[in-house]
Amino acid sequence: MPNNEAISGGAAAFRSYSRREFDRAVADLIALAYRYRYMGQDFLWENDPELDAEANRICRELSDALAERAKAIAKAIVMGSLDEYDFEEAWDRDDDERHVPVLVRFDQQGSFLKDLLEIWLALAFVNALTQGELRVMVSRFLANPFASPLWRGLPSDVLKRGRGYSKDIAKQISVVGTDAIIAAVRTAEWQDAAAKGAKYYVRRRGSNYDCPDCDATCGFPIPIETPFEFLHSHCMCWPEYHYEPMPNV
Repeated sequence: MPNNEAISGGAAAFRSYSRREFDRAVADLIALAYRYRYMGQDFLWENDPELDAEANRICRELSDALAERAKAIAKAIVMGSLDEYDFEEAWDRDDDERHVPVLVRFDQQGSFLKDLLEIWLALAFVNALTQGELRVMVSRFLANPFASPLWRGLPSDVLKRGRGYSKDIAKQISVVGTDAIIAAVRTAEWQDAAAKGAKYYVRRRGSNYDCPDCDATCGFPIPIETPFEFLHSHCMCWPEYHYEPMPNV
């Protein structure tokens, strides 16, 4: 299982880092918004151009920091196992199954956070919560806002939704970073093996979780010209590279 242990360790490190950065961004956004608490239940970021611009800056800084940390972790794994490899090329190729660049995916989560906090803040201002009380409330009920006392009785369509949107934004950020690390490392391994003359590879399962998608693609030879696929989020399948001629199947 080439690099699987390093990938797991890197993913754990990214989860810890991303949660700290996420909590810092939440605190910064709340502190910023409380300067405009006079808006009360009508609070909207866009109501004040300076407020909106500063909130966007905080979200962009979060995205940039997350992308750089994921890249640094992936690079350390790759450069620790491959000799003389151009990591930047592998990172530039890194994307998920929908071909959305990593930084764009982090930006999406930053936008979701901004939208979600907009509702929290309006409710907090009406209920006269302090900044500290709101931070605790957001952290506790991040994955399910409607379970919080502030959200009970709110119409379900109040929460802004989009395709693929998850209320647990911190978890989604962790998923984006983990997927970026795995995909970048596997891309690097594939490019390196092809450059060294591999003829084909066999996909092997890297976890015991039931997955019909992985099962359907594992156990048979695949030409080296076919890029190793990152089938789904947190996919830990790994390529077993072969340098002899590909068998007839």
